[in-house]
Amino acid sequence: MAEVMVIRHALAQEQNAKVLTYEQAVLKLLLDKTIPSHGPYRLQPSEVVSQSRAFLQLAAGELELLSSMTSQAREAQGIPVRVCLYRGLLGVRLPVALSSRREQMEAISSPSQAQALSIGQVADWPDAKILSANGWKVERMAKLAPFPEMLKRERIDLFALGAIEVFPIVDALPGLTVLDQWLIAYPSAFYFFVSPQSPALAERLRKGWELVLADGSFEALFDHWVGPQLLRAKLAERRWLILRNPDLPPATPLGDARLWHPLVRSRLLDAALH
Repeated sequence: MAEVMVIRHALAQEQNAKVLTYEQAVLKLLLDKTIPSHGPYRLQPSEVVSQSRAFLQLAAGELELLSSMTSQAREAQGIPVRVCLYRGLLGVRLPVALSSRREQMEAISSPSQAQALSIGQVADWPDAKILSANGWKVERMAKLAPFPEMLKRERIDLFALGAIEVFPIVDALPGLTVLDQWLIAYPSAFYFFVSPQSPALAERLRKGWELVLADGSFEALFDHWVGPQLLRAKLAERRWLILRNPDLPPATPLGDARLWHPLVRSRLLDAALH
């Protein structure tokens, strides 16, 4: 009987081990597709910790797998499996503001206008570094939870969240609104990262990605989980304030059309590639 591959993981969206998150669904899809070639597996969630702490655990071999937006530092700590789970859409950030300031905030039409405002961001998310590098005034916070209160006290003017995550978070927060006239976008990729001590798992996941990209099962899963968020976001109708991402590793497969959402390809990556 084949040995069971035990995978200790800390997925970024993991708040409750009983809830099957999108990232778990993608992971299970890749692992299920590779059972014939690589045998059975068992997932073992870890306690919820900060992203920077999880990467230290990954580098030490205390975790086999986590999920994160990539950066040069993170690719030095773990093995990146270079297929973006969100097809580049986590680099498409929708601004969140006080409902009472909506009209003022919707009028922004250029990066220079936006840079005059204070934007909140979680300190150990790569976004904080990217916004700073583009001249934005970034108010760093230790975790996500305080951002609604900081908006209400006007300690920050805006907060930005990924187009595919923003609505479930903001829908639950009275007095806040997701702006609908513009967005912030930069090239980014969100990967599974594997411990340097588990190269066999990285190889298995790469094989799984090849299978699910070829048979359409990943796209179907993505549309089921992420599609409703994209319909609400109306990305094509917004002004795109495009930023550079100086922390994007050179090995990011920007030229592989299979890996990116069509809007990300046409609005963002074509410019980055030329």
